[in-house]
Amino acid sequence: MSSQPNQRADIEVSHDGDTVKLKAPDGGTALTAPEAQELAGRIFEAAARAGGDDPVENDWVRIPMQYLQVTAERLDFSGEGDENTVPAPNSDDPDGSTATVHCWIKDQTQNNALHITSGNIAEHGWFISEVIEHAPVKREDVESDYVEYYDKAVAESEVFLYEINEDNPEGADDA
Repeated sequence: MSSQPNQRADIEVSHDGDTVKLKAPDGGTALTAPEAQELAGRIFEAAARAGGDDPVENDWVRIPMQYLQVTAERLDFSGEGDENTVPAPNSDDPDGSTATVHCWIKDQTQNNALHITSGNIAEHGWFISEVIEHAPVKREDVESDYVEYYDKAVAESEVFLYEINEDNPEGADDA
């Protein structure tokens, strides 16, 4: 039996072998549109598992919240230095050619979350050079410095925090 972190306690979806089981309160229940969509997703996931498919492997499952940490490099559109650089979101400082980007993506499949992340980063003149971490996350697992970004993603569906690494000026020590 699988459960989702946001499911209503009075409605249960599970699978046993090739059978999907739905348990609802006596007399039925009324669902809001988001609750109905969430229930439909749980039924779909249980049906896939009962049919022998792995919905996560097939990228059919929407994950309540995902955290991605990536390394990004700035695209140089001008070829002539910094005059055309675009500040990254959450940053007033356009300096630096690399950044660590923290991303919180709500209610998407794993592949969609990666597409949203790479698209947002590209829109701001950067490209992903490395995916450091990509995992489902719950609020209680988030480091205290980043909880506000998690909470903002709950409300806004996606949040990106750029931590831009300052470039060393020529001749500067690497110490």
